[in-house]
Amino acid sequence: MNVVVYVSDALRADHLGCYGARFVNTETIDELAAGGVRFDQAIAAAPWTAPSMTSLVTGLFAHHHGYLHWDAELDPTTETLFRALAAHGYEVGTFVFDTKYLFKDLPEANVLGTSETLDGAIAWLRENRSKPFLLFFHSWATHMPYDILHSERKDWRAAKQEVIGGIQADSAAALEATREAYRQAVERQSETLVASVLEELESLGLREQTVFAFLSDHGESWGERFAAKDDVKGVYHMHGATVYDEIVQVPLILSAPGRLVPGTVTSQVRSVDLMPTLLELAGVPSGETDGASLLPLATGSEHGDRPAVIACTDMGALTKLAVRMPPWKLILHVESGKEEAYNLDLDPREVDSRPGDVPSELREIVFRELESAERHELTDEEEATVARRLADLGYL
Repeated sequence: MNVVVYVSDALRADHLGCYGARFVNTETIDELAAGGVRFDQAIAAAPWTAPSMTSLVTGLFAHHHGYLHWDAELDPTTETLFRALAAHGYEVGTFVFDTKYLFKDLPEANVLGTSETLDGAIAWLRENRSKPFLLFFHSWATHMPYDILHSERKDWRAAKQEVIGGIQADSAAALEATREAYRQAVERQSETLVASVLEELESLGLREQTVFAFLSDHGESWGERFAAKDDVKGVYHMHGATVYDEIVQVPLILSAPGRLVPGTVTSQVRSVDLMPTLLELAGVPSGETDGASLLPLATGSEHGDRPAVIACTDMGALTKLAVRMPPWKLILHVESGKEEAYNLDLDPREVDSRPGDVPSELREIVFRELESAERHELTDEEEATVARRLADLGYL
């Protein structure tokens, strides 16, 4: 069984037709969901790329693996999806938005080039069609400033600053222009990029032997949470600074012809569940992870929500730790001890914080997880390095 993992960076679940969107054409992804298993409540382990993607491939919550900034180091003994499949005879090929960032210190990921076009991935599929493979494709087409090549740094920075300037100006016209650019990027992701990968698998005769996982690492916002729009300084304030649902609830679709009966799972699941699920589908044993295979939920042999823990960071420091267990979400501000709590059934937009009403179970979970958190105090030199890296990506 081959495995393809397609991650659309910063893609909100509510911008896909299969998740209820009515203003954007995502027919290809919608058809993928109709023929597979769609998870209605999938929760990311972190609100931005570096820790969230590391959670996807390790099955560990972000506060456990500790990869909380781009120059962090993952414990070399940590098992990854790449290493587990490679050890069982899989060819592994990974394509990312910029080879200087994602999985740069994971040789087992076999990062082969950029995902800014499909050329490398398609060529790799053709070369490896006769053996089991893992193709991991991380697309930035839906990452702000939307559908502008990250390699074109001058244009990318100018477009990014235009978006931030529009938010700071609190301009309704600028905000709508940004949202429209996002919708167009989502459509291209679905109808050009994802469609092309699926068409290639079909033309190679591989679709029936391939598990296709489509998801996002986090969602997106446009400054709605900031009363003073001048506080929106960079990409970090669009995703990364908060753990509200527009950022941490992500699409997750699994398609495995002949292996998974099409359906919808309404129970809450976590992004850390992806790795053990793919390993089980591939017939590869999974080690110790925070996640658990989604197959029992997909087959109906398990019911109920799985508690999701979300880590928010700033400059490599753990700033917030949240636990989401429907219908409640509890957010702990690590330094001050302040709590926010929302009943998502009654307050889905998370505007009326009621920490006094939150079930004690959530508070027990969040403090237990805080005690187990992997934390590292950065030196001044390390902080400066992290700041340069984040500025390079537009987060500052």
